[in-house]
Amino acid sequence: MKKTDSKESTKIEKAQTATQPSQPRPRRRARKRDGPPQFQFLTATDPSQFKNESTKRSVRSQAMIQYRYKSSEEKRKNKEAQQSRPAPILPPVTVELVKPVVTTEMHWQGAREPYNPWMEDAPMYRTTSEAWHRANLGHEKPPQPLMQYTTTAIPFHPAKYYKARQAIPLDIAAQRVLDYEDTDEHETEMFRIAVHEVAPFRTYGDGIDPFDVMPKFSSRELDSFKLVRKCNRTFSSSSTLQKWLPAMLSHPHILLSSTIVASTWMDMHSGVSGESRRTVVIKGEILSWIKERLANNTTLNDDSTLIVIIHMLAGEMWSCNEATMRTHEKGVAKLISHRGGMNCLGGYGTVAQTLASVCYHSNIICEATPLPIFTQWEPPPLPKDDCAALPESPLFCLTEELSSVVRDAYCKEYTYELLSDMRELTDLFIAHHAGAGAILDVETDAEMVHHSSSTLDYVTKIATIRTKLASLPSARVQGLPTSNDFVYESCRIAAIIYTSAILTRVPLSVAADPMRNVVLLDSASASHPDIFNKRLTETLYEVIEFTNIGDIWRNMSGVFYWVTAVGAAAARTPVTTNTYQNPGTHGEAYTTWIRRCLMMFATRAMIILVFQHPIPINLAQKKLLKVQELIGSRSVVS
Repeated sequence: MKKTDSKESTKIEKAQTATQPSQPRPRRRARKRDGPPQFQFLTATDPSQFKNESTKRSVRSQAMIQYRYKSSEEKRKNKEAQQSRPAPILPPVTVELVKPVVTTEMHWQGAREPYNPWMEDAPMYRTTSEAWHRANLGHEKPPQPLMQYTTTAIPFHPAKYYKARQAIPLDIAAQRVLDYEDTDEHETEMFRIAVHEVAPFRTYGDGIDPFDVMPKFSSRELDSFKLVRKCNRTFSSSSTLQKWLPAMLSHPHILLSSTIVASTWMDMHSGVSGESRRTVVIKGEILSWIKERLANNTTLNDDSTLIVIIHMLAGEMWSCNEATMRTHEKGVAKLISHRGGMNCLGGYGTVAQTLASVCYHSNIICEATPLPIFTQWEPPPLPKDDCAALPESPLFCLTEELSSVVRDAYCKEYTYELLSDMRELTDLFIAHHAGAGAILDVETDAEMVHHSSSTLDYVTKIATIRTKLASLPSARVQGLPTSNDFVYESCRIAAIIYTSAILTRVPLSVAADPMRNVVLLDSASASHPDIFNKRLTETLYEVIEFTNIGDIWRNMSGVFYWVTAVGAAAARTPVTTNTYQNPGTHGEAYTTWIRRCLMMFATRAMIILVFQHPIPINLAQKKLLKVQELIGSRSVVS
């Protein structure tokens, strides 16, 4: 009887409990953890258990704890640093052969408080134009209205384009000029290769941290993992890693110093009008390494020292200080001479070709005379059996057809016609003046007749090219085959600067002035007064921003380099040659910004191209330097 009563009461209690509403579970009070989060080990008796929900939840929880801890630590360190730092000015650094970089506050300030260069990172924007307007003016760039210009049809048929399309060799019809892609997959693959190659040369701590394979900067403010990954994403192809990684593995200084260009690229996309704290600290560490290496007889004559300095020179492109860039170049030349010349460098020619390319590039954009050791050096001949697609442009092509250019989807009919004319103009100009310099002081009658005939032929061909270029409309003119084609428009504006400089024998920086550009004065666009309101380089920069800068125009990468290198040189003004003398007005600040961006666009293209196609890019640069010599750009920088 008692047992029955007990069972009945138990059933009643369970029923009552089931009918009662569930009480909310009291929240556990978060524990305050001391020190960094500890490692959490997962165990399982079957591999499938690692994929169940409880395991995933545990991993996510641990990751969030780690993330919050790091965030709080960074905030604490930044707060302490701001309180202890008296002023955001670095003390000057003195090293042999290399001048220090001293940053100062900007005189001009935008509509809102400018970005604090001592912060670790600033938000990055999709385009540099957006970065400039948001970071310096506090708003997006207002959309530009479409110009409703009226014009007649383009007065010539692009016959060269259709002829060239038929002549494309079958063996390169499907080949790509570059093995570079601006994609997440490419970034992951490049970093995977880098980590795989670096890992055997690194000593693991306890073997738990998979990212410990990367060498680290002395400063804890710098995240070498992030910087190397960004550098791979923006500047590296498989050819880069194949040719440059062996040198990088020889010493951590080489890999870490290469990240300076990634840092300046991030500065540009963050709208930093100057250098971020991150870039300043990286440059400080690189300068200290250079000083140590120059003081050590063992490293003084090593390829690695030259590579670290050339990385520093490439990193100075964003600073845009021509005197500092020239100092680095002279330091490189002095060390090469000490080694016995360019042919004594290692890497089976890779080091010499890369050093020459960076120094040529610096000379081009600064309109400077190359140093003798680089002028006298000649790249090796192209292998005759090399059937690879090459980065052709008005400066370099194996055939008249510009085969790699004409088959790219970016290259439309009139774009090709324009580029073909620029190639012909370049060759005519150099050949004519090379021949003129070789004419004897005392000519025979036959020689005088021949010279007069060749001069007349030259003048006739140049006049035809000028007339065709002047008749090309802007891409903003609607209802034409060229409408809204901004690759075409970028090439057209660069060609106007380039052609005018050749016709009038003035530097590119002078030809960028619309009031002094002879092609612009008689062009199809000259009937619109707004074309004279700003320098051609400002228009060029804003047009390039509408194109796909990320892939540097794919098979037209050689053309992209020509356009941006011409633009960077043409953007030189007294304000932009020494950017540490800060601009005092908004106009001066924007002019400096434009030149910096054009220099960075060209620098990135050069870095990507030189490792896969070193000889073509060296030859293209030497030809552009020859053009600049003949038009009188050589007395600008000593």
